[in-house]
Amino acid sequence: MRGAVIVLTGEPGAGKSTAAGWFVRQGAALLDADAIVRQMWNGEELPALARERWGSAVFLPDGTIDKRAVSARVFSDDDDYKWLCGVTHPLVYARMEAMLPDSGVTVAEIPMFFENPRPSWADKVLFLYADSQDRADRNRFRGLDEKELARREKFFKSRAERSALSDWAICNDGSVEQLFARLEPVWNCMNELAARRAGC
Repeated sequence: MRGAVIVLTGEPGAGKSTAAGWFVRQGAALLDADAIVRQMWNGEELPALARERWGSAVFLPDGTIDKRAVSARVFSDDDDYKWLCGVTHPLVYARMEAMLPDSGVTVAEIPMFFENPRPSWADKVLFLYADSQDRADRNRFRGLDEKELARREKFFKSRAERSALSDWAICNDGSVEQLFARLEPVWNCMNELAARRAGC
């Protein structure tokens, strides 16, 4: 038996981390795909695969991976983008599945979710989106302006496609309080699903 799992995904800067924090405060468990990928880059398997594909060009002088160099390649070449998704997603999904709690609600935050088949353990999908200027403002501290966001998003499915593949598509174009209010029905639905499973 396991609890109810919702995948939290969305456009860069649309508020995924803010939404994830709210869900955690309501009592959800959180699995963070980005954190798992960071662990994988600090391991041996993923750097070895990167060296096999790109050589030393994506490594820093100390031998660690240069994530900026990887991003530059992945978001400028369709084959590299598909290769990295194909390599990382199955590993991340397997680790997430092994970490799923037996009860309650789990939020799996997966920024690049629609690039590979949906895992069997994902019960629901929540997609967040927002105006491009708002997202650029939120991402400027990461060095991602409107131009860079647009360049990366050419590799994603369209907003309409991602919305259609989701159970909820929420526009985060207002205040934090408005976002939280829009998340409330989602949380109630996931809680009901978790309760039904606990009663089986």
